[in-house]
Amino acid sequence: MPMTAEDRDALVERAWSIAEGIHATASELDAQRAFPAPHLEALADAGLLGLMISPDLGGKGGDLLGLALICEAIGWGAGSTGLCYLMHLCGTAVIAAKATDAQADRWLKPAAAGDILATLAFSERTTGAHFYMPEISAQAAKGAFRLVGKKSFVTSGGHADLYPVLVNASEEAGLDILVLEADDPGVSFQGSWEGIGMTGNSSVQLVLDEVKVGPDRLIGGEGAGQELVFNVVAPTFLIGIAGINVGIAQAALDDTIEHVKTRKNAGGTLAELPTMQTEIAEMTLITEQARALLASAAKAADAGDEAALPLVMQSKIAATEAVIAVTGRAMEACGGIAYSRALPIERYWRDGRAGSVMAPTNEVLKQWVGKLATGLPLF
Repeated sequence: MPMTAEDRDALVERAWSIAEGIHATASELDAQRAFPAPHLEALADAGLLGLMISPDLGGKGGDLLGLALICEAIGWGAGSTGLCYLMHLCGTAVIAAKATDAQADRWLKPAAAGDILATLAFSERTTGAHFYMPEISAQAAKGAFRLVGKKSFVTSGGHADLYPVLVNASEEAGLDILVLEADDPGVSFQGSWEGIGMTGNSSVQLVLDEVKVGPDRLIGGEGAGQELVFNVVAPTFLIGIAGINVGIAQAALDDTIEHVKTRKNAGGTLAELPTMQTEIAEMTLITEQARALLASAAKAADAGDEAALPLVMQSKIAATEAVIAVTGRAMEACGGIAYSRALPIERYWRDGRAGSVMAPTNEVLKQWVGKLATGLPLF
């Protein structure tokens, strides 16, 4: 049964309640470059780690509109937390799409209960933004798959329990998704996240050193990976990352308004300056436009509308470009203090730079949108 509007509204309200607490400690964790474990525990306690898991497995059975609204709330609270949360939702969604009963019992029920954290391990250094073209193969031998290589930019690396990895299929044409567990022999993590933003997301390398797993780790059978990537992971990730970036933009707008209302300037406040009023208005317009497109895209995708595909792509482009524009204006509006940690504006500015270059990058998405508009094949 689809999620009702009342159920969605209740979950979104719960998410905003959690986001208030996340927001209060976000700057401290950012300064420490700490993994946001306390924030994720709060989301688990609220039942939100089961958002994309069926109710009969203990989850919430969420749709893409609910995903967009809840990711906006968590992104408003903290960018790093939003990213770790989203990758958990992508990981559980891709497992849930084709899970056997045994896989559901082993991974989805504990994830819905908030007992385990998932992520994705799709990217490789040599494939760049084209994560859907992995070089690592699942080599079948003696009833097991053998994996050797490295996955890059693995969010929550070393902290998550489940790692769905995307590899070339062993015997069938296409791709495979195999679920690795953190304590599988041969699995280890390398490096630390040194990026300027999203400082707590623990995006590191996953090292696969002669990892051998059985066919019970395969999602959807051999060769099912491509369908899962484009029909499950892509819409979940694109809608979710758009929501997170709308949330970051809204946080920057909120704090800018609060600052200019109280900051003294030549006998008045910054808010009394006409140029500042124009700046705030433009930041509001940019944020609302991105939010409106995101809602349209999510509703179209939930309805199975044929026009949903380009809308979903456009929503990621619009939101990640909006957050760059809004946080840049926030830096200018708040002045010199915005360049210090006295205000969280600089954190929003740093966190807002990640989305546009996350795969599929905005440049790749724009090419795809152009191809769809002109009737050309995507690949």
